[in-house]
Amino acid sequence: MRPRGLFGAILAGFVVLLSTCDAVSQITPTHNKAKTPAKTAMAVWSPEVQQALGLSATDFKTTGLNKLTQTQLQALENSAKSHPYLDLKNKLLSCTANAFVPGSHLRVVLSVAGDDPTGQRAAEIRKAVQSVSGVELVDVAANAERALHVVIQEQTLGKRTIGYTASYVTGTPCVDETSGKTTDVELKGQLGTYTDPKGVDLARDLAGMLDQDLQSLRGTSSK
Repeated sequence: MRPRGLFGAILAGFVVLLSTCDAVSQITPTHNKAKTPAKTAMAVWSPEVQQALGLSATDFKTTGLNKLTQTQLQALENSAKSHPYLDLKNKLLSCTANAFVPGSHLRVVLSVAGDDPTGQRAAEIRKAVQSVSGVELVDVAANAERALHVVIQEQTLGKRTIGYTASYVTGTPCVDETSGKTTDVELKGQLGTYTDPKGVDLARDLAGMLDQDLQSLRGTSSK
């Protein structure tokens, strides 16, 4: 398999984050006349976004990030900064996915962050990913052919939780061996967002996405 490369080129559907937009925030129970909530500040492109996510102002709108709230965008930036996605230019990379053995299980390293204080969403996502045919979860990125990073957000109406949304990004774990130094890095893969508040179905949707994302590796193994 040949790892997918530069930031802007791989953003098919970009995460990213979770948003119910104004539709959720303006739902009013039929039995109670609630006050109209204050309008939420929506995400705006900035040079900081370019630096953290590798997106131009045009790509920012094309990938739908302008539909996020500013808070959600900040959470996405923070998540991206914690995972060093590299530009391939002038880099000497060694990627586990290139050494994938046809017929073996595809190893995935999973991380879940965001609004999940009890760990329930993470447990559901882990179980759903484990149920994908031919997938094995591992704890170390160096042993994985694919990484899946998820940021979840609780959606509320008043004080009642109505579900969860999520953003995700897949990646290819690699080692940067430039200048004789060895550094663990990732090549950014698919980025996306689920904006409809859900419970367990959110985990199923993420597992389904990952199953499709892994087709490139399965295709390589069949050649």
